[in-house]
Formats: sequence, C-alpha cells, structure tokens
Amino acid sequence: MNTYRGSLLLGAVLGSAFVLALAPNALAGEDIYGGSLKGGYDVPPPVPTDRGIYFKGYIGQANNNVGGIFTEPMLTSPFTIISHEMKSSPLYGLGIGYKRNHWLRLDLTGDYRGDAAFFGLDSAPNAGLPTGLQTNEYTADVRSWLFLANAYWDICNFHGFTPYVGAGIGFANLTVAGLKDVNDPADSVFFAASHTNTNFAWALHAGLAYDVTDRFAIDLAYRYADLGTAKSGIATAYDGSSSYSGVSIQDITSNDLIVGFRYKLQREQPVMYAVK
Repeated sequence: MNTYRGSLLLGAVLGSAFVLALAPNALAGEDIYGGSLKGGYDVPPPVPTDRGIYFKGYIGQANNNVGGIFTEPMLTSPFTIISHEMKSSPLYGLGIGYKRNHWLRLDLTGDYRGDAAFFGLDSAPNAGLPTGLQTNEYTADVRSWLFLANAYWDICNFHGFTPYVGAGIGFANLTVAGLKDVNDPADSVFFAASHTNTNFAWALHAGLAYDVTDRFAIDLAYRYADLGTAKSGIATAYDGSSSYSGVSIQDITSNDLIVGFRYKLQREQPVMYAVK
C-alpha cells in the first residue's frame, strides 16, 4: 500500500516538472502552433476587404457660363447679342455610393445650386425710335438641381492620398425666376413668369481624396457640368399691351469647385504580411 502511494506521489511530481518545463515557451510568446505571437503569423491573416457602401456630403461653388440667349423676336429681326453672363453660386450635395474594389467606385449624387444672377444685353434696328436702334437688357435668377449617376477610377493610394477621375450622366432641373426685360429707348419693361424645365446633364470629375481614418475621407474635387438650356415663362409688358414667349438662356455649363467627405460603413483593414 505504501509502495502504491509512493508511485502516485512520484507521478505527480514528474507531471508538475513537465508543465513547468513548458512554461518558459508560453511566457516567451509562442502560440499553440509553435509560432511567435510577437514576430507575426505563420499562417497569413484573412485578405482585407476593399469594397463596401459609403455616404458622402459636399459643398462648393458653381462657376457658371452661358453659351447664348434667344427670344422669339429674334426670328423676325436681326438682333445682335452684345453680352451674356451668369454669376457664381453656392452648391450643396449628398450622395450614396458603393466601392466595387480598390480602383472602382460608383455613386448617386444630388446637389442644389443656389440662385445665380443672369445678365444679358442685345440690340436690333428699330426705325420707329429716334436712335434707330433698340436694346433689351435682361436680368434674372437661375437656380437648379443636378442629379447624377457617377463612376470613378481611383488611380492609386499613396500614404492615404488617392487621386481619381470620373464621369457622370443624369438630369438637371433648372428654374428661371424674376426675369425682367428693360428696353430703354422704347421706354418699355417686360416681366416674365417663373418657369422650370428639365434637361439631360453630364459631368466630368477630377479630384484628390485623403483617408483621415479607415472609415472617413476628405475630398477636394473639380467638376465640369453641362446642364443644358434654361427658359423663362411668358414675358408680358408692364401695361399688358404685348407679350412674347420668354427668354432662353442657352448651353449652361459650370466649373464646380467642391470640398466633401465620405464615410465608409465597412472598415478598410490595412494589409498584413507574415514576418519570419
């Protein structure tokens, strides 16, 4: 009996010694597969994701240009267009997108472009006036909504900086409000009703994004946008004596300067490599 108990005691001592012999390896940072926890992985980690949904918001300045103006009387009289211009206006936009992989992004955007002042001037012969010439001076406010479906090529990522280019198609909703047509020699003023029309629109993009975190990026961008033609409502003389169909502000384009941000729903993990 004493011999049996002695054998048990000897076995316990030898087992404890075996466990203590293994302890230095565990304290040194080896995992259960014999790899060093401090030195890296013997088995490569999972490939990080490079796709996912993101939201974006942006503000900017629309620097507008006008290709020309047209009125119904121009069909019957030899008018000369002297000047036409549209001032800059603020823009505000939101969007939702999907990053397909490390180089391709797709998104839908919508932005409101605030009131931009329009000024135009033309002239035409008029034998009934002492000067033999009449002039029409136009003023109005033009505001619009621009909705686009866009695709972007993220060219590369260098220390968090990503230059990109892109293109988009969609439609523009333009409103001409408060149009006034002043004819000084004829001592006449016409006022036009507000009018809204919708056109096909397209855009080209170029920009630089910076990853502040693995989910948040800021974005500096340039966009060239073609919004089409805006039209006023019917223009009527102040005394109701006559009217015409209104003024068309033709071929509106814009050079937009934009500052924005993107928030990614899915965190983009940095790539990790095994260290031997």
